[in-house]
Amino acid sequence: MSSADSLEDIRLSAARAYNKNVDDVSQERSRKLTQSRMLTENDIDALAVLEYAAQDILMKYHAAMRQMEVRLETLDQDLKLRQRRNPIHHVESRMKSIPSIFEKLERYGKSSTLEAMEEHIMDIAGLRVIVSYIQDAYDILHYLKHQDDLTVVTVKDYITSPKPNGYRSLHLIVRIPVYFLDKKEDIPVEIQIRTIAMDFWASLEHDLKYKALRMIEGVDAPAELKECSRIIEQVEERMQVLASALEGRSPQAHAVDEARTRTVGEDYLMRHGAPRPPAPPRAPESAPLAGSR
Repeated sequence: MSSADSLEDIRLSAARAYNKNVDDVSQERSRKLTQSRMLTENDIDALAVLEYAAQDILMKYHAAMRQMEVRLETLDQDLKLRQRRNPIHHVESRMKSIPSIFEKLERYGKSSTLEAMEEHIMDIAGLRVIVSYIQDAYDILHYLKHQDDLTVVTVKDYITSPKPNGYRSLHLIVRIPVYFLDKKEDIPVEIQIRTIAMDFWASLEHDLKYKALRMIEGVDAPAELKECSRIIEQVEERMQVLASALEGRSPQAHAVDEARTRTVGEDYLMRHGAPRPPAPPRAPESAPLAGSR
């Protein structure tokens, strides 16, 4: 076996183990395979070059992810001053690993190169924004769409149209400008916006899908999960009614919000039969500042 084949075998084995979340026995077998494999000097040189080149690229994505995180934090604090509450509960960040990036390129049928990585993989950097209410998810989308230096590339609305298994979330790909010493680049970042309840459901679904090492006896887990998603959706809709009543929007603000709503989520309105304003009115300038949460 050539050194190139040896390195490729290690890369593919690691990618499969990482992305398919195989059982502990298979993972241990994969670790032994890679740990006991004798690497040649060419292998080591190739790994060093790949690590250096990838780190240079991943640095850009990490910078974009951090800038987007700070931007969301700033937006949340501004909304707290104007609306006297924080719509964002918390923000999580993650960077895709090199094995998972190249495994995704394989699934896409693209070449396993760094150029293809930058061209075709839009979710190398990712943020998960956890909010309190469904309304908050669409509000954040609205605010991001109106930031003139930010480009919203794609929107996948799994809240209005859940996935077949019951998964609900709002997925965005945005491009944010990152400034370097001699240039500026618009770097893509994936943003998933979901409520606390949606995140709770997704965490359980992930555990059942990837971490359960044996079948759950006597339980139809997929059917139960889908039913839980339906119940959560109904509860969230009722909670949204209460939250909107608590805000006590004026008729004038309601009309403005209804007009703004037409920019996103028309299918939401058709489904629920009520306006879902994405941009709550500003609080009066004289309004007192809110205390900390």
